[in-house]
Amino acid sequence: MTPSRAKALFQQWTAQQKLSPQQLNQALKLANVTPTPQHWFSFLDKLLLANGGGLLLIGVMFFFAFNWQEITRFHKFALIECLVIASLAGYAYYFHKASAKFFVLAASVFVGVLLAFYGQTYQTGADTWQLFFMWALLITPWAMLSQLASLWLLWLLLVNLSLFLYYSVFGGIFGVLFSGDTLQMALFAFNSMALLVWELAAIRHEWLKGRSEVRLLAMTTGFNMTWLMLSFIFSHGDKTAYVPIVYGLWLAIFYGVYRYKINDLFMLAGASFSVIILSTAWLGEVLFKAKDGAVLFLLALWVIFTSGIVIRWLKGLAQELHHD
Repeated sequence: MTPSRAKALFQQWTAQQKLSPQQLNQALKLANVTPTPQHWFSFLDKLLLANGGGLLLIGVMFFFAFNWQEITRFHKFALIECLVIASLAGYAYYFHKASAKFFVLAASVFVGVLLAFYGQTYQTGADTWQLFFMWALLITPWAMLSQLASLWLLWLLLVNLSLFLYYSVFGGIFGVLFSGDTLQMALFAFNSMALLVWELAAIRHEWLKGRSEVRLLAMTTGFNMTWLMLSFIFSHGDKTAYVPIVYGLWLAIFYGVYRYKINDLFMLAGASFSVIILSTAWLGEVLFKAKDGAVLFLLALWVIFTSGIVIRWLKGLAQELHHD
């Protein structure tokens, strides 16, 4: 039983007078719902480490930006390479501590800085997408060995940027397809596969069971699919008939997995938000074609109506999950 479910159950027992208010705090402590001082110290330690690490990386970037003209080419390369080596040395030295994983994340960021500086210094003529692709390729072994979810998230971001920039150069995947929806479909396919692999891997690997990264990845797939459906709704030329079919399959799979397998209300709320957006867009397209003067008023009513239904459904589902 998760802490949130245990807390809801204790509150229900208190409301039913099966548990006195004086016993509630003791029950929460016994069920490990109320954080202990050790939990607070662990949380603050990770929070301060993340903030300090982020500020250090930003400070390094601003250092190079501010002193760019005064530093010679040799010293620029030496400093960046030393930062990569120092980060890996810190990771090796603090290998058995949780804070060690910050060093490998920092080294991965510095590799990108080194590649960007190399391309700018020697004017290699390479396209921008190649920078991000090579960046992702070079840090792949570190991502596989470090067991750090944030580093895998960085890797996925770099691959997404590579696909986006490749499309902007060649006009389509492999330079053959020229549809404006090709990019979103490619990103949707890649991110959906990544989401599937992440959820399956989280079953066996404890370090992947955090929900923040996987929810961000699911938001990306939802954005790609919603974009495709909006393009389908407002397109006045040849429409790709497979887009609604793909969207229906994605919605059904999304609901089945996160309603009955994993029980994630955030995911269901995101899918419901997508449905509200698309239904409002379709209704607006129909009403604007009919040149109805009350279009905006009707759309506002529709948003209020559908939002109320979704909120009520999610509240009922939350109570149902808490009582399981």
